[in-house]
Amino acid sequence: MKTTHGLAIALFVATGLATASCAGSRELRLATNGDIPAAESTVKISTTSNGNTGFHLAVKHLAAPQRVDANTSAYVVWTRGSESAAETQNMGALVVDDNLSGSFDGVTPLNTFDLFVTAEASPLVAAPTGKTLLYTTVATQ
Repeated sequence: MKTTHGLAIALFVATGLATASCAGSRELRLATNGDIPAAESTVKISTTSNGNTGFHLAVKHLAAPQRVDANTSAYVVWTRGSESAAETQNMGALVVDDNLSGSFDGVTPLNTFDLFVTAEASPLVAAPTGKTLLYTTVATQ
């Protein structure tokens, strides 16, 4: 599975995803995997008063995770720093309502990082095992 995840990220990067540089608040679109073609997502990036990076992820037209993969029950938001040895961090579950919309607010000490969403069997998984469904790279400096 790790190879599939890595290939998905490489594909997203190779298709010309923009890296954002933000001085204040900035909104980015996330790339969408072909498994969820109707989904739309944006992330608003800001710098907190203590220098951390805050983000507000919003999605719409995103089907329930079980419809994307029958073996899953949750969407999980992940961050991973830009260093080659950076670890992936589970930021929490992205909950989608009956209107196929959802949002997630998070804070990370990272200034440059990948932000992505996978469908997982549990929101508590320690590492991503599902396909990368939404993806962007954030750079605040």
